[in-house]
Amino acid sequence: MSLVLPSARVVTVVLLAALCGGCASLQPQRSELVTRVGRSDLSVAVMRTRVRDLARRFSGLIEALADDLAARSGSPHVASAMLRFKANAVPAVQSALFQPDPVAALIDTWTLLAQLEDSLPQTAVDASPELLAHAHATLVDLESQVEAEWREVTGLEDVSEARDKVHAWAAEHPLTGPLVTRESTTALLASLSDVTGGSLRSTAAGLVEETRDLTARVDLYATSLPRQARWQAELVATDALQAPTVQAALAELGRTVDLLDRVGALVANSPALIERERRAVLDALHSERLGLQEFITGERRAVSADVGRERQAVVDAVHAERVATLQQLDGLARGWVDHAFDRLGPLVDRVFLWLTLLVVLLGVGGLLGGLLLTRAWRRAR
Repeated sequence: MSLVLPSARVVTVVLLAALCGGCASLQPQRSELVTRVGRSDLSVAVMRTRVRDLARRFSGLIEALADDLAARSGSPHVASAMLRFKANAVPAVQSALFQPDPVAALIDTWTLLAQLEDSLPQTAVDASPELLAHAHATLVDLESQVEAEWREVTGLEDVSEARDKVHAWAAEHPLTGPLVTRESTTALLASLSDVTGGSLRSTAAGLVEETRDLTARVDLYATSLPRQARWQAELVATDALQAPTVQAALAELGRTVDLLDRVGALVANSPALIERERRAVLDALHSERLGLQEFITGERRAVSADVGRERQAVVDAVHAERVATLQQLDGLARGWVDHAFDRLGPLVDRVFLWLTLLVVLLGVGGLLGGLLLTRAWRRAR
């Protein structure tokens, strides 16, 4: 008896653990960050859908902000600065909002917007205060949308403490170079969710992107990457024009034009020669401009073709996985049907045998009853 009772207890504990594991597997997927920051009725899938929708809208709004500031300023320097601004800010916002954990994505995006607000006056130096105030208001509006999502996540109406922490961290870590080199917000996220840095890293590593996330990312990139490639090509062209060798060549060209003007004044009686020289210079400039445009167009087409191939590869992979899954399910269904018919055959045979015996017994009983009735009838006569 002393050996049987512990074994029964072990079996009971194992069964309870299995039942608890099965119940836990039925719960919606949740990250440790979602559990720590507040509401318990939001799953990772729901939060990801809300955060991914921000990626599409924020990319367009930041691009519109930069284009509007560049157009209304009328300054080539501001236009160049805004081109560099949107070429860096749009992919940075997309990367922040497509992090596997939606809570980490919200905090990282919130911090990025605060850093952009602080760095905008240094980026657009020649812009007027009115234009800077309008652009700052646009960034503040984007930040308010992130704050609304944070209220939805935490279930708190007052998020001023979190806002103060985000802006304090952004002030301590200003943007001093390309946005891809900005510091990680893991420490800030730990202070807002009371989770250690190691726990945050393990939590983020435990979440993977679903097919819907990958499709949303590919769709957004298919729309955004051609424009980003055009911005990069324009930046390359602008940097190339500002190179010392190009500036020297333009200075030489200016001096050449001045020299031609002086020569034209001296040989005013030779209009045909001056016309030929002028046309030669204009043709050379035109050919250089066409060559630069063809180079930029070729780069843009190459980037667009690469994006299209990547998207098609992802779609083909998803289709192949779906077909394989359907084939596997079809095989399982056929196996279940065959197994059911295999188990049903002996049962039908047994039922048919019992019915046959029952009919035989009824026939025999009827025959015996008829004989007894016949005999009784004869005796009665």
